[in-house]
Amino acid sequence: MAVRALFIALVVVLAAAATIAVRAPAAWLGDWLASRSNLRLIDARGTIWSGSALVGVSNGRETTLVPGRLEWRVERLTTNALVGRLAHPWLTAPLDVSLGAHGIALAQGRARVPAAVLAAAGAPFNTLRPGGVLDVAWTDAALRGAALRGEVQIEWRDAQSALSTVVPLGSYRLRIAGDGNSPTLDLQTLSGPLQLRGTGKMSGSHVKFSGVASAEPAMRPALDGLLGLLGMRSGDKVMLAIDT
Repeated sequence: MAVRALFIALVVVLAAAATIAVRAPAAWLGDWLASRSNLRLIDARGTIWSGSALVGVSNGRETTLVPGRLEWRVERLTTNALVGRLAHPWLTAPLDVSLGAHGIALAQGRARVPAAVLAAAGAPFNTLRPGGVLDVAWTDAALRGAALRGEVQIEWRDAQSALSTVVPLGSYRLRIAGDGNSPTLDLQTLSGPLQLRGTGKMSGSHVKFSGVASAEPAMRPALDGLLGLLGMRSGDKVMLAIDT
């Protein structure tokens, strides 16, 4: 009888554990992210296996919400990783993601994002209050700690700033690339009166970037005030520097 009672108790415990695992609320995923990053899941619905939520970015004092609900679904579990699919209005197609003990892997994809979301990244974007559109494209990529294998290309089209009456300021391309180490940054101007260029490197949340900003000669008077806010002047140029 004792053995039978122990067996029944074991079955009940395992059944309860299985039920919790299958029906674990999506909010648990939000708690996990909040403890490890500045991302927040707001109004999470469903379970950790299939659910949706609003995404927020926190700077420690306040959280900026990203428009549109993020939806996720876990496709399968392997011995090495959890494989899922994400969907969001900004993504041109659902994104396949693999989360393992050694990092995150993303399938090739594209997204179109309003540039106003850059304000959530803090300085200097929260001061510039940018406008325009970000076209983001990436190769198959793997992120392990601070190391990136792959490439992300961000094109800021028809860039605007609330601090300037010049519209548009231009279009720009930022390339983020890594071959399994800390990724490098390369910024160049595609077109427009405000000229930006520079290079840098990322190491986790630390970004070190240096570059130059200038204006086409005919537009210098109109862009003089904005240039003065971007960095230290050196002749008719401004030196750009980010070290966070």
